[in-house]
Amino acid sequence: MERRKRSPFSDQINALIVPPKFKMPTWKVYTGREDPVSHVNNFEIQTDLQGVRDDVRCRIFPTTLSNFSQQWFFKLEPGTITSWDTMVRFFYSQLFAARIPSTELNDLVDIKQGPDEPLKDYVQKFVQAATRSKTVNDDGKVMTIMDGIQVKGPLGNDLRRKTICSTREFLDRTNKFIKLEEAIRRADQVNHASTSIAIPAKNNGSPN
Repeated sequence: MERRKRSPFSDQINALIVPPKFKMPTWKVYTGREDPVSHVNNFEIQTDLQGVRDDVRCRIFPTTLSNFSQQWFFKLEPGTITSWDTMVRFFYSQLFAARIPSTELNDLVDIKQGPDEPLKDYVQKFVQAATRSKTVNDDGKVMTIMDGIQVKGPLGNDLRRKTICSTREFLDRTNKFIKLEEAIRRADQVNHASTSIAIPAKNNGSPN
């Protein structure tokens, strides 16, 4: 009784009975590295073949997950899962990152700042890719982001003057240059707009 009170399932789901003749699907359990959508689709197909549909699937689904992949489920508040749709939604929200391939060192090496690309855009592009990496350590990230940046002018001199030991330090050091670059760009836009104002042409025609 106490276990049911702590269950993420609602009372209605806990009351559902799995058919006695139901045989557990035999494919590999979900570990967090596979595609969660494919896992759900395969589960629905195999349970449908045995006549198990809709919310009864909730009672079976956690057993198709590895111990590690079940952690999100047991952390849910009691009574959270009220239907099969709810179960699938929570499963996707917790584990959908498994569909995104991890960024490797070679992927980061390929990220370069374009000739006319703003520093801010390059840094954001690199950081977004780096956060998906599960194998590249911080030293590797610093090395590759430094290699891909167009280190010219005062930024290049500043980066060369002192060794950068972490991506956090790199971001702190480049932040002031990003602000300077944006200020210069805004000033250029204002100057361009002011010089683009059309000057009324003189009327050389004879008066009427």
